[in-house]
Amino acid sequence: MRFLHCLAFAVSFLFLPEQVSAEALVPARTVSTIIAQKKTVEWKLTFNGLFAPREEVAVGTSLQDQRIAAVEVEVGDHVRAGQVLLRLDTIKLDIKLKEHEGRVARASAALAQQQATQAQAQSNLDRTKRLRGNGAVSEQSYDDKLSAFRIAEQGTAVTAAELAQAEAQLAEAKSERERAVLYAPVSGIVSERNARTGALAGNNALVNLIRDGEIEFAAEVPESELRFLKTGQSAQLSLPDGTLAKGHIRLISPKIDRQTRLGSIYITVSGENASLFSGSFGKAEVVIAQNQAILVKDSAILHGSAVSDAAVFIISHGKAVKRKVALGLYKNGEVEIRSGLQTGDQIIEKAGPLLRDGETVTAAPDRIL
Repeated sequence: MRFLHCLAFAVSFLFLPEQVSAEALVPARTVSTIIAQKKTVEWKLTFNGLFAPREEVAVGTSLQDQRIAAVEVEVGDHVRAGQVLLRLDTIKLDIKLKEHEGRVARASAALAQQQATQAQAQSNLDRTKRLRGNGAVSEQSYDDKLSAFRIAEQGTAVTAAELAQAEAQLAEAKSERERAVLYAPVSGIVSERNARTGALAGNNALVNLIRDGEIEFAAEVPESELRFLKTGQSAQLSLPDGTLAKGHIRLISPKIDRQTRLGSIYITVSGENASLFSGSFGKAEVVIAQNQAILVKDSAILHGSAVSDAAVFIISHGKAVKRKVALGLYKNGEVEIRSGLQTGDQIIEKAGPLLRDGETVTAAPDRIL
């Protein structure tokens, strides 16, 4: 009897209707799904970087051959504009100044004497002119007086030029003497002190100042992310001591490194922060957008050959339906769907390569995005 039942089943299988497909005999694939929902999303970019002086002022001197007599500041000192930073030895400069003062005095005396000679020659010439009109002097005598006046006049001009030169040299000597004392050109903090008492001044910076003590945050940003940033954007900074501070983007460098494809941004730190030190590490977080968006995991996205060629599978009437979507920003392994989906769509969470458009699927319990 059992044999007859098996035979009947085999015969019935051979004569199944043609419209029953092989697919109907395969169990439906079970897939995990999520329900698309719009929610408020804050898009942020995070950068690691260094705190550095916004502007560092180098203080040096042109008196390279003078020895340093005294250094009056230390690294970390707060200085005000006009405060004495260091003094150079002035023995040679004082001697040079006295020499030029003597030259000016001699040149002044020589000019006064030459001017007196010219005045005398002018007087003689004027008297000869009057007598010449009466015929009391000869033409030769008049020519002699005229020649003497012109020689005296030229002598006065030469002596005046020598005095001007001596005065210019004296002014330069005074300037050098004044430059022997180096003052802070701006208020700020002493970041470096390369000057040592007794050493020659040299041509390098002797003292470096952080203008107004202002430290800012500098970071290198990938070229692809620079387009989301602009000057004035607010930022939150993680300081070296673990505290947070507010700031804003002051500058975005227009230059991108050819090899690393990185650009630089500079963020001003709001308020005074005594814990900031040049060269310390930090982190910045910039909110670049805030909107209502549908987010899906990247595992749900089918990526095509082109950037714009992307799709997801949704379940419609028990079947997997491929839906083309436009992608937006990425955040923590999720991507924004800008078009192609609607609130309430049942999205297949993992769109594997074996899943086919129109395939019958069974949905596991839904999750809300």
